[in-house]
Amino acid sequence: MMLLLVMILTLVSASFLFNNQIDKLKKQIDIIYFGNFVPVLKLNTVVNSYKDLIICIENNNSSCSMLKYKKIIDKNWSYYFNSYKTESERAVINAVDDDLRSSFDGKDPLKFNIMIQKVTFLIDYEIEEAYKQRKDFLSEYKDMKEYLFYNIIAIVLLSLGIISFIIYSIIKKDNQLTVLNKKYKLEAITDSMTMLYNRNYFDTIFDNLPVISTANNWASAFIMFDIDFFKQYNDTYGHDMGDKTLKAVATELKKYFNKEYEYVFRLGGEEFGAVLFDVDKQILEQCLKDIKDHIVKLNIEHKESKVASHVTISIGAVLYEAGMEISSNKLYKKADENLYKAKQSGRNQYVM
Repeated sequence: MMLLLVMILTLVSASFLFNNQIDKLKKQIDIIYFGNFVPVLKLNTVVNSYKDLIICIENNNSSCSMLKYKKIIDKNWSYYFNSYKTESERAVINAVDDDLRSSFDGKDPLKFNIMIQKVTFLIDYEIEEAYKQRKDFLSEYKDMKEYLFYNIIAIVLLSLGIISFIIYSIIKKDNQLTVLNKKYKLEAITDSMTMLYNRNYFDTIFDNLPVISTANNWASAFIMFDIDFFKQYNDTYGHDMGDKTLKAVATELKKYFNKEYEYVFRLGGEEFGAVLFDVDKQILEQCLKDIKDHIVKLNIEHKESKVASHVTISIGAVLYEAGMEISSNKLYKKADENLYKAKQSGRNQYVM
């Protein structure tokens, strides 16, 4: 988003600078345009000097000096003649220049009047040409502004398209990475076969059971499950069927312990575990009875079982009450001892 804003601001700033430069160019042209009237003013001086010279001659003024007027006219004409002119203007000026140079051959007022007419024509011609050139420039200036405006719009739209595509690609990749990260995080804590939480994640949760329980003033439980005579089951039905049975038992455990603060793990082989936060003894005992019966109801055949003709489980459980001075290691050992007692007592039962 920041990239998009920076790009748009850059383009707007660039367009503003371009417009400024074009406006400056227009001002410079205007200065040149009005500056062209300075040489025209010199022509006015030439006309007035010719007029004064004619009056001087016609009045037979003894102090009338042709040289004096010639110097004034030459000076002002040279200033005008040497100023910048277009090719078409230069052709007209050159023709007048020849006549002006020869006008001082004698004291003929008629020649001077003709020069006044020609210079006056030149003044009108200059004004008309300057107006025409400025009109052409203003037309080009308008076209240039419009061309720049439409180009800026095209650049902005193209930039927005490119930036939008880049942002879309980044978001798409980011979403893909987020999905992959979630997937990898989930895989990192999940047993690939049973889709229960794995032993590593169990260690993280279980090691913090006393701290979490005490901090929240909860009673919490740890339960261990073991499929009865599972080695014999594998020997009889094969490992493929053994894997199916593990998945079936895992699914049943996950389905049953599906509430908030209930976690089910595969501890290894045919052994499973569950951590339940915020429970009491009565709820825990009901859970143990229920899950034992649910596994029986799966009705998975097990001919080699010494307990039943179907798959059963043995269960060992411990209940931790907030504030108990006992480590997670000791809790684990106690649950394992209870599981052992359940097996020793005939299996397909729980000890809490």
